[in-house]
Amino acid sequence: MSDRVRVWMIRTDTDPAATERYHGLLDQSELRHAADFLRERDRLRYIIAHAARRLILGRELDVPPRELAFTAGANGKPELNGDGPRTSLAHDGTLALLAVAPRRAVGVDVRQLAEGLNPVDMSQTYFLPFEARYVAGGHDLLEQTDRYARLWTRKEAAAKVAGSVGWANTRAAVLQRDLVACVEPAAPHRHRVAPVPVPAGYRAAVALFGEAPFRVEVAAFEG
Repeated sequence: MSDRVRVWMIRTDTDPAATERYHGLLDQSELRHAADFLRERDRLRYIIAHAARRLILGRELDVPPRELAFTAGANGKPELNGDGPRTSLAHDGTLALLAVAPRRAVGVDVRQLAEGLNPVDMSQTYFLPFEARYVAGGHDLLEQTDRYARLWTRKEAAAKVAGSVGWANTRAAVLQRDLVACVEPAAPHRHRVAPVPVPAGYRAAVALFGEAPFRVEVAAFEG
């Protein structure tokens, strides 16, 4: 039987007045991070995403959300303390995704199809040449942006599994690959990557450590 990863979709465009009720769920580290945002919109979105993570995991583990403890790994990625599930949180625009896997390290990434991005230039700068040609081959800007976002999220998801930070893994090959070998840190492991169905205007991918297959289950966070 294949492994399972559940990906929770979290809308972060909740009314600001309602958002503040989540404030008390966060720990001091999360509150300090929230305070660093210059724009109030971004601060509220961060609070919603991280409070939702606590609510989801608290329900799954039957633990009060405020009592959950996270420790930053070597690359700064927060991991749930103890023997609980492996998790990964990503957010962009008004959508956050929380991936929860029972055993294997997990990485998730989401990107909004933003206007003003030059996907051809970006892919030529950061992607492998054959991937850059694939992006440039889109028949218009919308298709080029779509291709770029699909590749980018796969690279980022795999990089998070590998514990990587920085830009090195934008040169990991992902086009037409379900198994991705990260560039940094260099390792013999390959990680399985799959797309995540998300609302229009977004693209997302999730990865699990190792080559074993897995199935993706998507759920909506209702608050």
